[in-house]
Amino acid sequence: MCGRFVQYSDPERYAEAFELGRVCPASPRYNLAPTQDVLAIRVALDGVRELTPLRWGLVPAWSRGPDARYSMINARAESVADKPAYRQAFRRRRCLIPSEGFYEWRATPAGKQPCLIHRTDGAPFAMAGLWETWQGPGARLESCTVVVTDANAAIVPIHDRMPAIIQPADYARWLDPGYQDGAALIALLGPPDPRGWQVRPVSQRVNSPRNEGPELIL
Repeated sequence: MCGRFVQYSDPERYAEAFELGRVCPASPRYNLAPTQDVLAIRVALDGVRELTPLRWGLVPAWSRGPDARYSMINARAESVADKPAYRQAFRRRRCLIPSEGFYEWRATPAGKQPCLIHRTDGAPFAMAGLWETWQGPGARLESCTVVVTDANAAIVPIHDRMPAIIQPADYARWLDPGYQDGAALIALLGPPDPRGWQVRPVSQRVNSPRNEGPELIL
């Protein structure tokens, strides 16, 4: 599961790292939680790769609308192509969710210790995501989910799942709404090589989604 992560790079850094044609204003975030807006990358109708805010927690177009449950913040890679809640988005509305790290909690004798999982070089990476548009009476909502897969060897000691990380060579294929080879897309969702990943303890203040700021990752 991925239930909390960070997005603290300047949008212009994301533009360079992910070859974006359009970005939105954004402030650094160090404790993103479900139901909040997160930054996502998708191909817009005009073909431009854009950075845009989406509500975290997928709301399918056919649903009654958003609710407070966290049940659709993650989509399992094994069933994303077939599960009714995700299959239409998987076919045509795939996105990348940039991040510098995500949190998991390690069990210790003193209680659960939050840990930040990130690349050792500190560079942003791309979590696989899906997005949807829900339209209700006088309301329109765009939302997303993070696709999760088996954890790699660096992360297994604290959790058996992690976000599926899309590699740079596969960004265009994952984002292309016209690409329909489901088996090839599923093949992109395996765990990344554990080399180059680090797990380190951070501030207990991460435990509350009300807390925010760079001191959380110290």
